[in-house]
Amino acid sequence: MEQNKVSVLLVSVDALKPEFVFEQERLGISLPNISKYFVENGTFAGQGVQSVFPTFTYPCHQSIITGTNPAVHGIYNNGIFDPMEEHMGAWHWFTSRKVENLWEAAGKHGYLSASVAFPTSVAAGGDFMAPEFWWDGTELDSRFIDAMSVPQGMVLEMEEEIGRYAGGLDLTEAGDRQRYKAAMWVLDHKLAPRVKEQPFFMSAYFASFDEMAHEYGVYSKEAAHAVEAIDRMLGDLVEKVHGITDDQAVVCVVSDHGTLDNRYNIRPNVKLREAGLITTDENGRVTDWKAWSQRAGGMSEIRLKDGQDEDAGKKLEQVMKELSSNPYLGILEVLDRKQAIERGGFPLADYVLVSQKGYEIRDDVQGDYCTEKLHQKAQHGYCENFEEMRASFMIEGCGIERKHDIGSMKLIDIAPTLAAVMGFHMPQAEGRNRLE
Repeated sequence: MEQNKVSVLLVSVDALKPEFVFEQERLGISLPNISKYFVENGTFAGQGVQSVFPTFTYPCHQSIITGTNPAVHGIYNNGIFDPMEEHMGAWHWFTSRKVENLWEAAGKHGYLSASVAFPTSVAAGGDFMAPEFWWDGTELDSRFIDAMSVPQGMVLEMEEEIGRYAGGLDLTEAGDRQRYKAAMWVLDHKLAPRVKEQPFFMSAYFASFDEMAHEYGVYSKEAAHAVEAIDRMLGDLVEKVHGITDDQAVVCVVSDHGTLDNRYNIRPNVKLREAGLITTDENGRVTDWKAWSQRAGGMSEIRLKDGQDEDAGKKLEQVMKELSSNPYLGILEVLDRKQAIERGGFPLADYVLVSQKGYEIRDDVQGDYCTEKLHQKAQHGYCENFEEMRASFMIEGCGIERKHDIGSMKLIDIAPTLAAVMGFHMPQAEGRNRLE
């Protein structure tokens, strides 16, 4: 191994809240590997991590891997802004080309770069990259992902041994088991044979805790079962990384955001339709729009189709005044573009809605504005300043201080912190190294 360089594994556990790490007894869960490796023998953010704006999976993961806010890296939401569904439900699968990411930066500084299922990793530079992507949830997904993998052919090679690679639509515990198998396969077959000559930086991802919280609630037995299963797989990954590197390694576990239980669904597009800003046919399908609200969990981005349309602008302004003046409509804040950019997100929005706790925003144009019929039992995307939205950070391994609580930090601190562990600086990062 290159002298004085440690290998680094970054694992994202989607939606893992600090209380699940530090208050296990109260919550009735057991995460022995997280406790042993990271709380008892590592450094951690005991007060949690402030996420970015919005606290939504894809913007957050690009912020984790670049150290920049969404307004800078350009991934503002999970899905592409698409009122007419012209892009067939496409998400921001692709890594940003506006800023440098850890995979590419590590490669420039002598590291092998690898990734398994990390959101926003399509087209990222690296040596062994199996991105997150989906099309229809069938075996066709594997063919697409294999075509996007680096080197091309790696995913189909992997599937011969581990079975079907989990596409982005399989967010179950079974899907996480396949992500785990894929990560272990890359470690065993691609990185271990080379690690004595060249250290590696690798990212991995677990989705099922977030998905079970969405489906059953944050504190449900299903969510608890999922995070306990993830802990077992984490333990294996930590042991594997230390084993193949002769303990010349660091493992960092993070999350992208927290989550909280919903009470209501609200539909700003209903208000926009009533104001004449969205047109539908007799079946309720959108035929045209002058303003559109696209959801991001507890937030939504509203854009005018034509910024020069004064009549539409005035109508939209009136709807925004209505939503901001009536607390029973579930809106905490109505931000203009300048205010949104100051928070770090949505630079193309005319307005951004930030909802009250428990009011998830949906895209529906029909039905009541507010309903108790929930689409999901828990959600994120809420205000980045909510305690419930705080993410997690913990790190252990070679050169890392033990039983050290750094208090709180920001999501954009993760990339520059890991860059420092690997011995380089990320000049575009907005965060800072928290291990100094």
